[in-house]
Amino acid sequence: MEHLLVIDYETDAERKRIDSAIERFRSKLEIHREKGVIIRLGGDDIEEFLQDLYARLEKGRENVRIYASEEYTSTIDEISETIVYETGIETESVRKFTRFLLNKMNASYEGVTNGIESYSVYTRKGRASIGTRFTTQDNGTKVVITITGFGNVVPFVTNKIDEDLHTFLEESR
Repeated sequence: MEHLLVIDYETDAERKRIDSAIERFRSKLEIHREKGVIIRLGGDDIEEFLQDLYARLEKGRENVRIYASEEYTSTIDEISETIVYETGIETESVRKFTRFLLNKMNASYEGVTNGIESYSVYTRKGRASIGTRFTTQDNGTKVVITITGFGNVVPFVTNKIDEDLHTFLEESR
């Protein structure tokens, strides 16, 4: 069965990531990059439109392929992993190191909502969203970091952050 994908993208960088995904799967799937114009037509009577279209094309109907389609709903859901640490180190020190770590990963800061700092990061495995929350406690700091995305990017980013943060917290004792 063939599927027609219409993918909207916002930036040239995003288009390049789409091209990269196509190249990675070209040997596993029959992938054909279409040339020309992709149009979605709604309605039952498209014959008048097609007649007008064929009349305007140099080769008439020869270069026009028409597929009946219905929207496909993917069953793939985002996955999340959460890292939780409790440490005797003061909150601001842990926050600064975590920001340094995310900056080192080229994560982009997106803002704060309800005390959770949000970031996004692009890796060779894909894009992930990262939320960080730091809570000051009587005996130190509680750190909660949640990584959300699709596929292998979530465990990849989780392991990287967990490894570096764990090392920092152990060495700072």
